[in-house]
Amino acid sequence: LTETLLEMIAQSPAFRAADVRIVPAAPGKATRLHKVLPMANATAYLNLEEAGLLFATRFATSTDAAAALLARGARRVLVTNGDAVTADGSAELGILSAQPRAVRVRRVTGAGDTFMGAHILAEHQGLDRPTALQRALDAAATYVSGEIGT
Repeated sequence: LTETLLEMIAQSPAFRAADVRIVPAAPGKATRLHKVLPMANATAYLNLEEAGLLFATRFATSTDAAAALLARGARRVLVTNGDAVTADGSAELGILSAQPRAVRVRRVTGAGDTFMGAHILAEHQGLDRPTALQRALDAAATYVSGEIGT
């Protein structure tokens, strides 16, 4: 989506009434997200590299990235970092983090999509933030390991 279209989305009454989930889909597209991150109902899913691209910097940890995104107006962000700690940052509730379980990596393409899908499902099932985050991390670990999930 273009920056102009993202700005229209950020100002749209229809989108302000929706559950907006933002994913850059590629590191180069992350830099366009500045307009939609401050939406009160938006949740952004980024990896550590994408978070850094938003501010032309590098973050040491996902927690550092989440804190910087929140400080610059984001309302809710989830920042992943492979097998390192993942952060769930909320402007209202602060930052929580969790470590993915260690697995033998057999594939990585699609891990972020798996994480996001499991997280959205967990939240729509009414699970609390820590449980939703852990469910998403477990789903991604299962996917990355090549195990068949149940």
